[in-house]
Amino acid sequence: MSDMGCFASNVGHGSVLEAGLLGLILAMEFAASNHWIRLWIECDSSSVVHAFKNPSVIPISLRNRWHNCLQHGMTVLCSHIFREGNCCADKLAFIGHSLTSTVWFDSLPPTLAVDFARDRSGLPNFRFP
Repeated sequence: MSDMGCFASNVGHGSVLEAGLLGLILAMEFAASNHWIRLWIECDSSSVVHAFKNPSVIPISLRNRWHNCLQHGMTVLCSHIFREGNCCADKLAFIGHSLTSTVWFDSLPPTLAVDFARDRSGLPNFRFP
């Protein structure tokens, strides 16, 4: 059996790298609080994936939380996915801008149904200016 879910959060101000890493940390913290031992995170930021594999790149402001996450003994896989292949993440980031706290969804939010179907079937989501 596989547990899946998603979350949206307003991570505040900071660099794109810091926002991406904070999202990764939040996912790891949530997984740890649910006693999940295996976690696969897809990220559309190659910089975040690089930092995950090379912790010396993690900004000092996030290092303590990062090291705390590593103490939970989880097996974490972090892989890159192109933004066009991850419509749900884009929509969740947009939802997060209007939140004051982190919201976890145990089931697919209805506003993501079309995007999830597109992602799952491997259809790209092109962005035109």
